[in-house]
Amino acid sequence: MSVLATIGIACLIAMQIGWLTTATSAESVSNEEKQLATNGVELLSASGATMFTSALIPVDPSLSYELSGEIRSFAPNGDEISGAVTYLGVIDYNEKKERLTSKPGPNRYAAASNFYLASARGWATLSGVIGGEGNENHNQFHPGTRFVRVVALLNYKDETMKSEIRNVRFAPRLEMKTR
Repeated sequence: MSVLATIGIACLIAMQIGWLTTATSAESVSNEEKQLATNGVELLSASGATMFTSALIPVDPSLSYELSGEIRSFAPNGDEISGAVTYLGVIDYNEKKERLTSKPGPNRYAAASNFYLASARGWATLSGVIGGEGNENHNQFHPGTRFVRVVALLNYKDETMKSEIRNVRFAPRLEMKTR
């Protein structure tokens, strides 16, 4: 158990100093996607449908990971009822850094799936836990996952909305047990 706690703490430190969020040329992000840091220090804005992804992050699917972020949306005319559909999750990759896809979906939206965020709400904290391997739900990694990219899809299918995302975090969940 102390080995897992040490690994978790090392991952948290590496994420805070940016080691796990720096992409190399082999891990580059496509032009349609914008880089998403998972250390919670930046604010990103999206006008219209926009996908943000992080650099590749090594994971151990036998552990549970917590994913969270704060998101708000703005309607173009100031309408507080209008909102944006948001997704927050991970894209899974195998040990060869090849993308994994299977049902219930190619991406695992453990923190938010088809979440409607009305402008009047302001900042909303979205969070979820993902761990284990399987194809039963979005809270499991695809079988064979060894790396992930955090993915945020803002303003899904809506070119008129604007959204912002901040304080994105992806970290192993440490489980403390008493003796």
